[in-house]
Amino acid sequence: MEPGVENPSLEELHDLLKETHDLVKENHKLLKRMERNALISFVVKAIVWLLILGVPLFFLSTYLTPLISAIEGNTASSTVPSGLLGLPSAAQMQRIIELYKPAQK
Repeated sequence: MEPGVENPSLEELHDLLKETHDLVKENHKLLKRMERNALISFVVKAIVWLLILGVPLFFLSTYLTPLISAIEGNTASSTVPSGLLGLPSAAQMQRIIELYKPAQK
């Protein structure tokens, strides 16, 4: 030990140890609360992002369902016109190809 520094008594050491123990308990409570808040924050953010991405897809499904059925070739869907989104139908495309084929000799 350095000269001039008093050795702490047993009671002082016990008090310091108890104070340290109390600080550790408080620190543990704070860390648990931070961990819980982080988990809650993650869950809320995940739900918000699912809503942000899911709601537009839900509303677009009224538009996507006829498009998908038209692409798959279902003719039962009466809501899809033959020229989907103003694009030519398969028969119209075939006529265009026939018109612009080079003449065979």
